[in-house]
Amino acid sequence: MNEGHIEQEHQLLNDEEAMAATINMRAKLDSQGLKNVNRQTMIGIADRLIQLAKEGRPTLADSVLEVDTGIYTDPAMYEDEKHAIFQRFPFVAGLSRDIEKPGDYINTSDFGTPLIVTRTKEGVVKAFVNSCRHRGAALVYDEQGNTGGGFTCPYHGWSYNLDGKLLGVTCNSTFGTVEKGEHGLIEVQCEERHGIIFVASGPGRSFDLDEYLGAELNQELPHWGFDKVQASKAAPIPLDGNWKLSLEAFLESYHFDYAHRDNLAHFYFGNVADVTPMGRHIRFSVPHKSIMELEGQPTDEWVPENHITLAYLMFPGTILINSPQVLEFFQIVPVSVGKSIVRHACYARMDLSEPGNQELFEMTWESAHSIVQRQDLPYGVTTAHAGITNRAMPKFLFGENELALQHMHGQVKRALAEAR
Repeated sequence: MNEGHIEQEHQLLNDEEAMAATINMRAKLDSQGLKNVNRQTMIGIADRLIQLAKEGRPTLADSVLEVDTGIYTDPAMYEDEKHAIFQRFPFVAGLSRDIEKPGDYINTSDFGTPLIVTRTKEGVVKAFVNSCRHRGAALVYDEQGNTGGGFTCPYHGWSYNLDGKLLGVTCNSTFGTVEKGEHGLIEVQCEERHGIIFVASGPGRSFDLDEYLGAELNQELPHWGFDKVQASKAAPIPLDGNWKLSLEAFLESYHFDYAHRDNLAHFYFGNVADVTPMGRHIRFSVPHKSIMELEGQPTDEWVPENHITLAYLMFPGTILINSPQVLEFFQIVPVSVGKSIVRHACYARMDLSEPGNQELFEMTWESAHSIVQRQDLPYGVTTAHAGITNRAMPKFLFGENELALQHMHGQVKRALAEAR
């Protein structure tokens, strides 16, 4: 047996051990489960999933969908998508816990404009272009950090407070009269809600968060306590593949019995999911095999979240995968027509001060990050994109069992049509 095969076998064992430990952790949880979830909503989802598991299917689309693969490789369409989607809708810069204290910041240029997202002394989250108003030098260079009481340009020393106001100009006598009120950092719309930080992709772009989220999602997001998660780990995954392929990899469980036969398939029903479109967005729930333990029990004794992994796709590319132990966060970032980045972060919901929980959290992170890179993304993104290059494969076929993917493609078409 060669060294690479031994390493792969070892990784498969680690994956299975991590998932078994995570799923078995429910026995140690409070009998009431997560305190904020809507019990009736979760019971309804669990009831549907039990029936779907018996039938061996997910929520179905009305028909089969055939897609021209040119939508993944056409540079002109990619440019249209940038303008119609990524410059129009807000993106998620992170969670509230990523910038908990005044002066904490996130530095991101994922969607075209270099931005600083920070928390002011009053606790308000704000976003600014990461450029000094003198000659444009970046003010911060690390991906995250704390800048204290404000920002100082490392090039010539101009300084700003956390509200973006210009405080000091070095050698100010040589600049005439600088109207400080007119030369503060350039602000970008930013809003914190439900423990999530939403940011416009650049200055002059705005969004209505109520309209963007919609009533259903706005009502459900608070149930998961995104503002109460603990420490996180994060890493980017660069890919040779269109952003839509990267997103598709997260939107069905049809592949579990095949791509994940050595890990996820041991604990989840393959090709079984409760899929609920919510305006532009989707709620996607996958049952653990243990969900069948609920059948026959009084529903007022059910703790469904211990038997379900529930995800939200917030259009166009934010995925929040929920369990009582952790929150898995994935952000799909377009780079070019044939390249994308998947930003993955894992946040703990369990008390990491409890014996064994820190080790479980590390194991969960490593397993999820590894499985996605070794199985989901090579199959669904990099080799798929290579196969459609030069129109080698002209069409993709989405089955009735791939409702979430069909919904996503419908929303992309809708956004492009609205922009026209």
